[in-house]
Amino acid sequence: MLVLAILWTAFFVINFNVAMMLPLLPFIQRDIGLSASEAAMVLAAFPVVALASNLALGPFIDRLGRKTFIMTGGAGCAVVLTATALSGSAFPIIVGRAVTGLFMPMIGASVFAAIADYIPAPNRIRVTAYVTTAAPVAFLMAMSIGVFLGGLVAWQLPLILLAFICLVLALAASTLPATDPAALAKGPVTRRTYKDRLLSLSLDASTRLLLPAYFCWAAAVVTFMGLYPSWVIQHGLAKHSVGTIGTMLLLGEIGGLFGAFLSSRLGQLFRNPLGLCATAAIALAVVVLIVPFGTGLPFFQAGAYAAFAFGRDLMMALMLGGAMLLVGAAQRGSLNAILNALYQTGAAVGGMVSAWLYAFRADFIANSAVAALLFVLSGVMLWNITRIKTPVPVHV
Repeated sequence: MLVLAILWTAFFVINFNVAMMLPLLPFIQRDIGLSASEAAMVLAAFPVVALASNLALGPFIDRLGRKTFIMTGGAGCAVVLTATALSGSAFPIIVGRAVTGLFMPMIGASVFAAIADYIPAPNRIRVTAYVTTAAPVAFLMAMSIGVFLGGLVAWQLPLILLAFICLVLALAASTLPATDPAALAKGPVTRRTYKDRLLSLSLDASTRLLLPAYFCWAAAVVTFMGLYPSWVIQHGLAKHSVGTIGTMLLLGEIGGLFGAFLSSRLGQLFRNPLGLCATAAIALAVVVLIVPFGTGLPFFQAGAYAAFAFGRDLMMALMLGGAMLLVGAAQRGSLNAILNALYQTGAAVGGMVSAWLYAFRADFIANSAVAALLFVLSGVMLWNITRIKTPVPVHV
């Protein structure tokens, strides 16, 4: 239970860190006087540095153990987030977000690899499902806390709150058992280590399909979700109040909680859990395609968004849990790090595509069509994995 709580908190921290900047940015702009370019740099600094950090950290996590990096990342984030909250101008805030991009991936690239370290193989998919429920909870809390504290009190408070949680995470992680030496990579980390690790992952047919499938999923999610709130407010439910729309989105995200919770139980209905993941991808394609045709229908939009959130978090849990079954113990950190990097890259690409498509067609049909295509591509690749290899529990 303690291990589950620690890993849940770790995944919560990762998602809260990203989500909180969206509601806080307007209040930072108001108090600090950020220009448009400075505001863009505040948002971009973390994902740009985190992308490189994820790719660099993988072999070190496999070599030194997941516990070490969760502790180091938590302590480092606690210090950097506190320093960022104390900043009074644009430059130190941008630097703070960039340095957070060095420490936060230490946590992110370790979470799901650590599940395989501490949880018996038969229970890993179920525990992964529980851990991924932290994502919708973090999103809900970041939005509400960000608006409430940032608007009514001070934008610094959510940063300080997250810094405190990171410190608690670091202290709690120190109580975890050391990673079994048999599950650690041997030898020094060199340039050849990166080459061999990436080559071994790319040569395996299953991981070779999993990586682009995960990228397509991330890009699809953000292509749809990035401008969906704007479309709903401006066109989809323009005659309804912002409070009604906010409630709809809040209830929809609860669907994500159910998706994560039920992923393990539903996955048992399939020979391979990635088979359910592939099925969910096709279902999501259908859901996002019909959304633009529900203009002016709040109950329709609420149901569609809840179905989207359900499928989104169901897929996340199954892909991250299934991924760790495709590689040996000494490669889990590297695979986890690469998946994190692909998620951030896919989200960045999806965000840009979402904005361009919405500018091209304000009726949201273009966003829905491209997101649906990406979901279908992800589903096809995931289904092909199930025809190659059935995950075999690794008891290490």
